[in-house]
Amino acid sequence: MTTCSVLRCPETPASVFKLMPGSNLEVPVCTGHKGVLEGGAHWMVHGGTSVPPENDAQESTGISLLMGADLPDRNRLIGFGVSPTIGDELGFAVELNIDAPNGQQRVAFWMTGCR
Repeated sequence: MTTCSVLRCPETPASVFKLMPGSNLEVPVCTGHKGVLEGGAHWMVHGGTSVPPENDAQESTGISLLMGADLPDRNRLIGFGVSPTIGDELGFAVELNIDAPNGQQRVAFWMTGCR
């Protein structure tokens, strides 16, 4: 029997939660967790693998969602941005906003050779 993807939740899934907007990466969740997740609760993916889009699958396998006390205490990613760079060397500019023990920190870097 399939259970909710939130770690340690024994409830039967009644819906799915999209891991990334615009993707087919979805996990089964119970009604209670669906509402909390869509309400903006903090969460993160733990383990699992995604099913390739060419398989036309609508979920990922073996993924657990961490929430509440299961989330790391610090250094949480609270926001990010990725944008392609244009120039003589193609790549991506990546910006991370991290909730660190000494306050919010911003980390930015440029990845090349990934196109």
